[in-house]
Amino acid sequence: MNENPYPFAARNFLDAYSNTDYRMPLHNQQLDRFYVPREGGASRLELLKKEIMWGAEKGFPTKFILSGHVGCGKSTELNRLTRDLEREEATRHNLMVVSYSINEILDLQGIDYTDIAFSIIVALYNKLQELDIALPPDEVQKISDWINKEVELFTRKTLQAEVDVGTSEGLGKLLSLISLIGISIKGRRERVEETRFRVRKRASELLDMVNNIVKKVKEITGKNLLVVIDDLDKLPRMEALQVFREEGPFLTLLDCMAIYTAPISLMYELGDSPALEPYKTYPVPMFNVYKKEDRQVNEDGVARLEEMVYRRVHPELFEEGVVRRLALTSGGVARHLVKMVQDCCLYCATFNVPRINHKVVDWVINEFKKDYSRRLSHDDYLNLKKVYELKECPGLENAWEYLQALCVLEYSNGSYWYDVHPVVELLLKEKGLI
Repeated sequence: MNENPYPFAARNFLDAYSNTDYRMPLHNQQLDRFYVPREGGASRLELLKKEIMWGAEKGFPTKFILSGHVGCGKSTELNRLTRDLEREEATRHNLMVVSYSINEILDLQGIDYTDIAFSIIVALYNKLQELDIALPPDEVQKISDWINKEVELFTRKTLQAEVDVGTSEGLGKLLSLISLIGISIKGRRERVEETRFRVRKRASELLDMVNNIVKKVKEITGKNLLVVIDDLDKLPRMEALQVFREEGPFLTLLDCMAIYTAPISLMYELGDSPALEPYKTYPVPMFNVYKKEDRQVNEDGVARLEEMVYRRVHPELFEEGVVRRLALTSGGVARHLVKMVQDCCLYCATFNVPRINHKVVDWVINEFKKDYSRRLSHDDYLNLKKVYELKECPGLENAWEYLQALCVLEYSNGSYWYDVHPVVELLLKEKGLI
């Protein structure tokens, strides 16, 4: 009796819909059930893992950038990496991993290094609380005194309330202050800018304060520290340049190892900028569905994407050739592929279609075309035609936007090259431009 190669694959559309939640990265058991390594990417990420293991052993404060397209799977790779580090015998006893999404703590609009500094404080506290470890009261007092001094009258009057946060005590006081900073960032902009201005004037003290907390955490736990900040790749363009270029030294001067995610568009714009020199950069490559030469299908990449689908949704729910077509149409963007499959499942369940067929795929692709077309102007199409023909972004003024919006995709097989998303290619053909 043959072993079932897809033991966790859904055999009905409701379970298939659940298995294809494209909005959330894989974590915990999902990594074992659904994860598929990318072509050439697994070996590079193993190098990152080895660097971190050495850093944990020797106390290196190396800073890493994990770069890649939005939706390419960076968060999943980070989840897998941190899980492996916590399971490894070599790192379990000498490394504490503090991993969080910046998007869960802060409003990304208008973010700067002061926000990131306070988010690190919050994340470290949360991790210690999870481990049932307390910071020494005197350290808590130092932090809260500094914040109270620099932020001054941080009262809930900002939020139409009258409770002065300075009246609370100890750790509660600290958390109230930090929490209010976070709330204010999502609230009134004038108050935030006033606060940031005051804090920026004491930037070196802020860095010293964060590094002192890092030092105390190391002393209390007896472990080196790795801070992982995800979703920085979702920063708007100006904020990303502000954080990584203008204010980059802050991120590089933390007294511990750190991994920051960054969008491929930022790496393209900064190029050989000195701002990137302090970082070790590890790109998360796309699943290559085509080869640069003559646009021949890269069968290995397509097979990996098909595997990604079949681990979630059993092959019996697809007609012949459907999954291959979806893989090619996704351009190797993992999130787009999973979303396409989820949309197919929803359509079939709604209209009583027993299996996902090419007519259903036509509908899903058409929905993607609508989404792209409403964002693109005539000039955009002309620029994207150049990318399609040259397989590069030849100094396009809007290169950042095209890369960030997944209109243009970056691939690597020996060297970097660019192509339009397959859905954009369909639109270019419909307009008679290619």
